[in-house]
Amino acid sequence: MGDSNAEAQAPVFKDRKTGLVLFGVLHIGLGGLCALMVPLMLFGLAMSKTASSHAAQPLDTRTMVPGLALYALLAIYFVWVGVGSILARRWARALILVGSWLWLICGVSGLAVMGLILPDMYEQMGASGQMPKSLASVMLVSTLAFMALLYVLWPGALVLFYGSKHVRGTCELRNPDPSWTDACPLPVLALSLLFGFWACSALFMSCYDWVTPFFGTLLSGPAGAFVVLCSTSLLAYLSWGTLRLSVRAWTCAVGLVFAWALSVGLTFSRHSLMDLYVKMQFPEEQLRLMKPLCEKHVPLMAAFCAVWFTVLLGYLLYVRRFFPRDLAAKNAESPMPKGQP
Repeated sequence: MGDSNAEAQAPVFKDRKTGLVLFGVLHIGLGGLCALMVPLMLFGLAMSKTASSHAAQPLDTRTMVPGLALYALLAIYFVWVGVGSILARRWARALILVGSWLWLICGVSGLAVMGLILPDMYEQMGASGQMPKSLASVMLVSTLAFMALLYVLWPGALVLFYGSKHVRGTCELRNPDPSWTDACPLPVLALSLLFGFWACSALFMSCYDWVTPFFGTLLSGPAGAFVVLCSTSLLAYLSWGTLRLSVRAWTCAVGLVFAWALSVGLTFSRHSLMDLYVKMQFPEEQLRLMKPLCEKHVPLMAAFCAVWFTVLLGYLLYVRRFFPRDLAAKNAESPMPKGQP
């Protein structure tokens, strides 16, 4: 009889502590590589500034700043969640799973677009004599293979591992107390992180004179800064509000998606991508390389934007089920504080 009770109370999952430690170490290693990229980029920038006038065009400092900030943030994120994974923390599993899903979806779509654009880009570089045609072919295959590994296979492996019931059970067994991520369904947590990432990314437009599409025109300078900072504030509110399951934040998010679609559609019906890049003051050499690609792939970019707006709107409609219908329902679902009748 005692044996039967023990079997009934035994976990219905396999302990995945070893896997959590292994993936945690890999995350920390990836964070270390991202951290290493910061001094390497600074060194490359410094060397390009000291190069002779006969050397290649110096690197543009403005275009380096977003990359430096991104690598620094990624280093912090990977080390943070890596340590959390080693300790089998519930919040670490949630963040890694949600982040890996976003990474995988963006990676698959990005790889599909690059698979259409990169052949033309390397063909152009080979035809212009910037590199031998045979080397251009090797670079094309190598680039696509690397992108598939980094943006599809790796996040796919993370999704499979951290999405397993065994990993979830291991984390809950070793950390029985609820975590802050448990208060928000994972699909909504993904939306909150996405809005937060966009809010941070919008600030990088300061490196490009605050250039931003706005309902048929390309704003820049003080006007562009005002629009970008307002958008950043709204995105920060949406990140916070969706995390707290605010219906008002969800409604604002739907409105923002429609506003974005209308603004982008009106702007690029009157301006080209090259107009945007010129106003952002990209280096002349970059503009020269980008011009034929932008002109050739206008329909592809338009279709890509349309698909993303549709997917984002559909996802917002999907996660609506996780938001309480009204404040009374939310209060009814919230646990009553201890000591209250």
